[in-house]
Amino acid sequence: MRFKNMGRARAWRVLLATSCLVGLLILPGIAHAQDGSIEGLLDPETDIGDAPTSFNNFGVPMTAYPAGGPPGVLANFPVVAKPPAPLSPDGFGMCHAGGAPSYLGPAPLPSKSGEADADTGPDVDGPTNIWPPTDTADRDGHDDGVTFPAVLLQCTPVNILVEGYIEVVGALPEYYIEAWFDWNRDGDWNDGGVCGCGDDEWAIQDWPVIPDVVTGRFAASIPIVPCHPVSDTDPLWVRVTLSDVQFVPRGHPYSAGGRPSDEPWLDDGETEDYYLEPQAPPEEFVPEWGSVALLGSGLVGLAGYATLRLRSGQALRWRTRE
Repeated sequence: MRFKNMGRARAWRVLLATSCLVGLLILPGIAHAQDGSIEGLLDPETDIGDAPTSFNNFGVPMTAYPAGGPPGVLANFPVVAKPPAPLSPDGFGMCHAGGAPSYLGPAPLPSKSGEADADTGPDVDGPTNIWPPTDTADRDGHDDGVTFPAVLLQCTPVNILVEGYIEVVGALPEYYIEAWFDWNRDGDWNDGGVCGCGDDEWAIQDWPVIPDVVTGRFAASIPIVPCHPVSDTDPLWVRVTLSDVQFVPRGHPYSAGGRPSDEPWLDDGETEDYYLEPQAPPEEFVPEWGSVALLGSGLVGLAGYATLRLRSGQALRWRTRE
């Protein structure tokens, strides 16, 4: 492979990234455990998601809901990044180039792991991202770039916070955030509107982010409108991707969180998959008729009279004389 008119760092990154398509470059001395973990040196360090998928190198079905089984809704998410795994209806999994410097997550250290693929080969943080033989997913050690609201009420706008780092060389670059939510809990991210209100499953599309010129950091509060055909509190799989390219002009399978088989990698960025478990809203305290409710802790009484202390949420009751 020639790298004519290409800087040395760029050429090395391209060499590493080709592993997303054609295979692994494994250094000697790597010991593989039965659960897919490794000890020793590894190369390359591409970044791949960790949602479950039945399109894996073991040929066994995986469960989307409930996570880890017992078998329920089949997982068909695009996760495994290259052959010989079968191609999912929504392409192969996202694959970011080995050595790609930009990432999702907090400062100060690069907050992403590297893996050869989702279910096989070496992995920087030990176990592979998913392990199909035991129906186990969500094993990547660096899913830390996104903060979700605890409550995601149907058709009620909320914001998610996405933060990370983008390498700045020369002019300030513009990167993009994508996010997919499995609103109807059917084990993929390829559906449009599924409840008459709220966002499509591709809920965040090409949201631009620009890093700080000095630190390279960025933080974006991005609005979404949740859509839950059945329940506000059913768990759901979510994928969030930081990339240096726009996905909207590329169409399917990017629109469903996947990658075409003839496009081997994304040059920079990171993909994180989350098993989100929304919470029910807190119950509203409604005092009974004939009581006084306090908004906070305090004292009830007057100077010179006995004083009663109440805790927040308690009520003072009284009875009127006939």
